[in-house]
Amino acid sequence: MNAVTRIEAARPQAATPPILTTRNLTVRFDDFPAVSNVDLSIEDGELRVIIGANGAGKSTLLDLLCGKVLPSEGEIWLRDRNITGIGEAAIARGGVGRKFQTPAVFKEMTVLENLQIASNRYVKVRDNLFRRFSRGPTDRELAVAERTGLSSFMKRKAGELSHGQLQWLELAMVLSQDPKVILLDEPAAGMTAAETDKTAELLLALAGEHTVLVIEHDMAFVRRICRTITVLHQGSVLAEGTADDIEKNPAVIEAYLGSATLSHA
Repeated sequence: MNAVTRIEAARPQAATPPILTTRNLTVRFDDFPAVSNVDLSIEDGELRVIIGANGAGKSTLLDLLCGKVLPSEGEIWLRDRNITGIGEAAIARGGVGRKFQTPAVFKEMTVLENLQIASNRYVKVRDNLFRRFSRGPTDRELAVAERTGLSSFMKRKAGELSHGQLQWLELAMVLSQDPKVILLDEPAAGMTAAETDKTAELLLALAGEHTVLVIEHDMAFVRRICRTITVLHQGSVLAEGTADDIEKNPAVIEAYLGSATLSHA
């Protein structure tokens, strides 16, 4: 019995599949390939940054991953589940949350009411808009407000918040659904230096507990948060690696950075 036990213990464990995978992911608009044959493999808890020039296909890639746009070809896998074409709502319920560049919050409602709407993920948004929220915040809503620095603003209308606070509110709304994967489109855009610093700290803290995929143009911000960078060029993956790898890559310098280094892009 002991020998059998030792043999069983010695057997290698099956490798855990990446939490998010794309295979030959392609979408064409009027025969133009906005995203072309993109293969991504994102590990559980990873913080991945995607960069590229304007028109490289970055936001379209996020649209594909969250189901807003249907692919022309290829597949998207969440762990061992093929989520290709199942629809935006089903992908969200499966654990993929998306924060857009422009915050999509209800400015006439309080921070708490926005979080309450986001928490009711199985109820139609229209139904929530015309109901009264009499209950206090849930433990989850309190936790995400605390994490994003909004706990003292719960009764304030969203329209009274600063730009950075609005960005954090939308992120809190995404977090209130406890997604496995968080997709962020330029989360530091338009922020002050202090807000950018706080956002970087927040994303680094989220990684591990969540898988975070970030599109960003601010290369100083990218350097602060990145582990692995994926470079898109004309809809395809051009390169992948650390910031130092990308900075020294001749193809990236020619296609995206010109004569500048990554730190000056």
